[in-house]
Amino acid sequence: MRYNSSGFFEENLSLLGVEINSLPLDEKGEPSREKCDEFFKTAFENGITLFFVPFSSEGKTEIFLGKNFSEKIRENYLLSGGINISEISSPEEILEKFSERLSALKSVYFDYLVLENISEPFFSESGLYQVFSELKKQGKIKRLGFSVSEKIGSLDKFLKNYSWDFVKTDMNFYSWDYSGVNEIYHTIRKRNIPFIASDPFMGGHILNPPEEVFEILKKGDPVYSMQEWALRWFFDKKNMLCVITNPKNPEELSSFADIISSTKTLNSSKKHYVKIASQKIFEEKREGENQN
Repeated sequence: MRYNSSGFFEENLSLLGVEINSLPLDEKGEPSREKCDEFFKTAFENGITLFFVPFSSEGKTEIFLGKNFSEKIRENYLLSGGINISEISSPEEILEKFSERLSALKSVYFDYLVLENISEPFFSESGLYQVFSELKKQGKIKRLGFSVSEKIGSLDKFLKNYSWDFVKTDMNFYSWDYSGVNEIYHTIRKRNIPFIASDPFMGGHILNPPEEVFEILKKGDPVYSMQEWALRWFFDKKNMLCVITNPKNPEELSSFADIISSTKTLNSSKKHYVKIASQKIFEEKREGENQN
């Protein structure tokens, strides 16, 4: 596994992070100890250190993670979590939900906390930034960041008005040109703020593209899998802390880790084929929308 080489922070942060949105269940509807143990054993054996628990995860997930991770030395792994600002009505509710999540995870702090679905002017008027800043002063948050959303409005102004340690944004080779992610990336870099990338497979669409897209990329390299095209595309991105994926099983997790462990990036020729493939995906999506 390769680790954070962005020049930011000193943590032993793996370039591959794992999102824990749900866990395999047994016949009673409880997390399967056997399957989960295999999954996390594979993660640690592959050198993965960052685990992201989104706000939408079930409470059982956090409780199980807390029990599982309590057996590990806390400094050996990094916890990242999301807090959905749009579902918060007051600073008091934030503190309550924040404490509940940490308690379930059996941790006294988050390494990376992500504020999700931020909207102005509610964020500034509610004083929520001050609440999280105080939690950071108390050591309950090591790094504070937010997830980019078009609802924020002027991203540059938002970065200027508050002090952030990082930004989390959905990013993949399609969204780069067709969802304005390249503009987000350059705005963040201008402020010299690192970022965590999520959704590298475009919700799974990149892993199972139309046949025409697959054929285009095969011309670029007949051996690369769609996983490799998607993940290697990130290798030359500056200020990147890690890429968060959501593997379905230990085998898929190992496959992602093998790719990230390599240093082989896409050359200019391969990037050319990626652009053509992205354009084809865009055309397919537009055609599908016109038919509906």
